[in-house]
Amino acid sequence: MQILETILEQPVGATFVRADLHVHCYGGSHDVTDPAMTPEAVVATAVKEKLTLIAIADHNEISSVERALAVAVGTPLIVIPAIELSTLQGHLLCYFKSLQLLRRFHGQLSLLDSGLSTSRCQQSMLECLNLVQALGGFCLLAHVDAPSGFEQEVTGASPHKADVLCHPALLGMELKNASSVIAYSASDPEPNRTRLGEERIKRLQLGSKQYLARVLNSDAHSLTALGRNAESARKVTRYKMDDPSFDALRIALEDADARVRIEDLVPSSIPRVMGVNIDGGFLSGQTIQFSPNLNCIIGGRGTGKSTTFEAVRCLIADGEERNQVVDSEVWPEELYLVCMRSISDAPQFR
Repeated sequence: MQILETILEQPVGATFVRADLHVHCYGGSHDVTDPAMTPEAVVATAVKEKLTLIAIADHNEISSVERALAVAVGTPLIVIPAIELSTLQGHLLCYFKSLQLLRRFHGQLSLLDSGLSTSRCQQSMLECLNLVQALGGFCLLAHVDAPSGFEQEVTGASPHKADVLCHPALLGMELKNASSVIAYSASDPEPNRTRLGEERIKRLQLGSKQYLARVLNSDAHSLTALGRNAESARKVTRYKMDDPSFDALRIALEDADARVRIEDLVPSSIPRVMGVNIDGGFLSGQTIQFSPNLNCIIGGRGTGKSTTFEAVRCLIADGEERNQVVDSEVWPEELYLVCMRSISDAPQFR
């Protein structure tokens, strides 16, 4: 076990963390009927569900955010200040770096019927995006594939729709169902949406595949729904980051192809090599913890790249492949490899 502990002490770089960025509270959203859905209970449940980031985004209200931020202090949970706006073009999730910025934004809105089912924002979605951008925040289209979602409320491919989708403050879309085909990308079966996605890349001068992020949240109105999808499975979205924060979340959304994963689409079983410990030879004393994602071994000629690679291959190869491992005079005397066949399995030593 000492070797495992030594391996796990090594830096591993950015990792995927779980986040639920659309949660409601009792008293903040008119349609939350469970009195137990308090900010304090939401934070406690989020920690229990092993979430790293959450956002309380009530309908046109922000009263629950301060309490959630306060109670999250001293826990591993990060609360992102947020609000869900009910605009004429659909619901919009808005996120900010601090409570002060959220309050400034809220104070600039024209809101009617607070606390009622008819609560609404009189500004257009485009106007809201402009206000969010001025305060350094970003937005997601809420439940875009469901009623009151943008795609349901604004059909077709009008210039006004393009202005929203191409806005720099809009970084992604929230899906109600992971199987939704709405993507505003080359994979979208609807030609108008595909063209809008390409127009966004052109206007914002983005990378060729830098489409809007696709995420899934709980939209929880009860504690039992927190951190779960519409089918009540414990699956929301993972974001890859070094140190979880508002800024790291923004970076992940801007690089969604590499840093955002809807958990419904992640395999439940992923074999992986956790790390290697080398004793003797050219790389004696070296210990590496591998990332569960992409690993790159970088170095000049003669620095041990091939030796490291062959060391791993030597211990995981079987049959004829093991016989093809390149021998070398710089080989270590002993190799220790730690691997896992699936997420739930105990580490195995070789």
